[in-house]
Amino acid sequence: MIPPDGALARIAAAALVLGACGRDPPDPPSANAASSAVTVASAAPAASAEKRPPPKELDVEADPVRRELLHAPLASVSLVGWHRPGLFRVTIERQNPPGPAPALLQLALTENPIAYRRSLAFERLARALGMRVVPAAVFRRIGTGELGALFAGQRDLRDYLALHAAVQNDGTVDALMFAAGRGDGPGAWALPAGHDVTLDHSLEAETWARWAASPDPHPGENSSLLADYIETLVLDYLAGHVLRRSVHFDDVAQAILLTDNAAAFPSKVDPRALDVLLSRLRPVTRFPRGLQKALLALDRDHARDLLASGPFETWLVSPRTLVDLDERRKSLLTLISARVAERGEVAVLAL
Repeated sequence: MIPPDGALARIAAAALVLGACGRDPPDPPSANAASSAVTVASAAPAASAEKRPPPKELDVEADPVRRELLHAPLASVSLVGWHRPGLFRVTIERQNPPGPAPALLQLALTENPIAYRRSLAFERLARALGMRVVPAAVFRRIGTGELGALFAGQRDLRDYLALHAAVQNDGTVDALMFAAGRGDGPGAWALPAGHDVTLDHSLEAETWARWAASPDPHPGENSSLLADYIETLVLDYLAGHVLRRSVHFDDVAQAILLTDNAAAFPSKVDPRALDVLLSRLRPVTRFPRGLQKALLALDRDHARDLLASGPFETWLVSPRTLVDLDERRKSLLTLISARVAERGEVAVLAL
């Protein structure tokens, strides 16, 4: 019997909730099964490494914005604020086309030398899903000599970094460089005007949520802005980013930017906090056109290659976090599939 209209969506919503919860551990395998599993597992990594090339999202040189962020000389630097002592506004000297451009720099500090990893993981997730709301970002090592020259005229900052910068054995400091604006074109080098929009109890966010819940285009709807809003909901849910309170809204471009992503991929998520993200996703009736296909491609192997490949010390997230990401991905696919079954692919994958 075919479920009544809307029943599939209720099933999908239940799947989202279940995806956020823990699962009972499986029964322990028998000795023979365990021995067989060890044999297979020992051979699997080498075989899989031979078959799978690195994800294209890791090819920084292929992207003009990330290439500039990685290689362009730093010309000037200023602290964003002492409330965020490792974050700086910088000017880089772009090579193509030549000229100065604004960017942001987050230096690793001894108090939390790997803080940049969550933001970088969030940017890679957005890139893998083809999402536009997260500015380009790259990991970069900067020599202490270069930093000393940059801060030569700012004694307070230079003295602070001399005490707190996490200097590696080779005399470099790990850093995250990210673009001021979004996209892979000229907009990435423009400081966005606008203001922050609170996701709870603000007129703008309530309007976006109303658009998202409408099966058909709402009067006055901005479809590009709606796609940005849904990208935000999807990314925060997948990454367990439960601490985001606001997004930056570019008044001129009418676009959303997610610039504060340091709390993404936490080691543990309070289910009650995750329920807030679920409550925003459940009513959504339309999604970006390529989202379903991108989620299907982001299986556990792809996610591991993207976020936790190479030596342990280079992993951006933990194996447990990858499991959580995969469970949420499957739950989100269930919701989208239910919407498609109810209304058809053309009507649902319409943004």
